Amino acid sequence: MTTTIGRDVAISWLGHGTFHLVSPEGKRLLIDAWVDGNPACPDMWKQRVREGVDAILVTHGHADHIGDLVALAKATGAAIVCQYDLMAWLVGHGIPDSQIITTNKGGTVEAVGVQVTMTTAHHSSTLLEDGKIIALGDPAGYVLRFSNGFTVYAAGDTAVTYDMLVIGDLYQPDLAILPIGDHYTMGVREAAYALKLLRAPMVIGGHWGTFPLLHGTPEGLREACAEFRISPTVIALQPGETVT
Repeated sequence: MTTTIGRDVAISWLGHGTFHLVSPEGKRLLIDAWVDGNPACPDMWKQRVREGVDAILVTHGHADHIGDLVALAKATGAAIVCQYDLMAWLVGHGIPDSQIITTNKGGTVEAVGVQVTMTTAHHSSTLLEDGKIIALGDPAGYVLRFSNGFTVYAAGDTAVTYDMLVIGDLYQPDLAILPIGDHYTMGVREAAYALKLLRAPMVIGGHWGTFPLLHGTPEGLREACAEFRISPTVIALQPGETVT
């Protein structure tokens, strides 16, 4: 399914916390590279991503968000946008530092023609590797400002935080991508309150439905928004679907 919202930016949900965006110039960005191991990602998209990505944005180091990061970076040569603290781990896994764009919370970098600002997220960021827990920086979100002015806030895995009021004031996102599954991230009620702070007119829910315990739904988000007397457009994507 393809739904139209205008402004020449295409956003596809690949399941769980992974999103694929295409800029007005045709540049392909992937938020959180969990594709081959992602049980919700359609096979068509697994092949499509392997055929080419221009930039990969990393929100945090959990396996369900970076499980295919190294393999995809090597296969596609995509630029990796991440927190500075992840650079040594990536280089240690064979990614040249020339391929990595590091930043930190509050900083803005340019990646494939998109202005990317790293924002606060409240979560954790570790990876189990060779039987050891490795700390991989802090969790983060991103504000993406495209050349035509369209602005997307991708929250990553997070709890609701009052920082979202600042994000709304500073960046005025046209669309927010928020986790709604609950258990490990915000649920629908927390996400609705986040939207009250952000004042974004459109929202796409992610990090839901992959496993039974991630029980939030777009329908539940709509109901929760009514509780807080807000009425953003809730775009209900299924894995593999695109809104443009």
